[in-house]
Amino acid sequence: MTIAPASSFSKELTLFERIKIANEDVHSLKATFTQSSKLALFNDPLVVSGELTLQKPEFLRWEYTKPSVSGFILNDGDGLQWTSTGRNYSVVRTELSTFLRTMASQMLLWVNIDEEALSEDFRVTILSTEPPVIKLESKDKEMAKFIKSIVIELPVSLRGISRIIVTEGNDSIITLTFSNIEINPVLSETTFVKP
Repeated sequence: MTIAPASSFSKELTLFERIKIANEDVHSLKATFTQSSKLALFNDPLVVSGELTLQKPEFLRWEYTKPSVSGFILNDGDGLQWTSTGRNYSVVRTELSTFLRTMASQMLLWVNIDEEALSEDFRVTILSTEPPVIKLESKDKEMAKFIKSIVIELPVSLRGISRIIVTEGNDSIITLTFSNIEINPVLSETTFVKP
């Protein structure tokens, strides 16, 4: 009698297990993005662009570069936000607001694609495995009034992120499309300190 090898009985890896394996050596990420906001009250989308930089576990820099300069940094739970003013462009810096700190923390969750962490705050649905598409719906009723759903599209490699689509409570849709993704780039010491 022939006995099949034990590996033939092992279950197929889930999408989240595959994501975890693919990103084991990823500790930082840098990408450019285009943000298109289709507001419920307007016909034409508002389009802006910028750069995202993150370093696991708690560092994120979100910077708009066009048409104007602004952004925020989450630095291990603390933060800073800035906006440019005037043609000659002076920078106004303030402490990161509670709202932006919450959004930045949520963004880290979305981009890190950690099933256990995501499941604490969201109902998680896998819409597709090829290409990988994950839908998040807030379990918190108050949050759900502002954000109906978040759809995350990953590249085939499962490293980095391709697109995030946020449907807000008023049916406005924000689409973030990422490109020029760098895995484990060399980051300046000031990346998460000041604009």
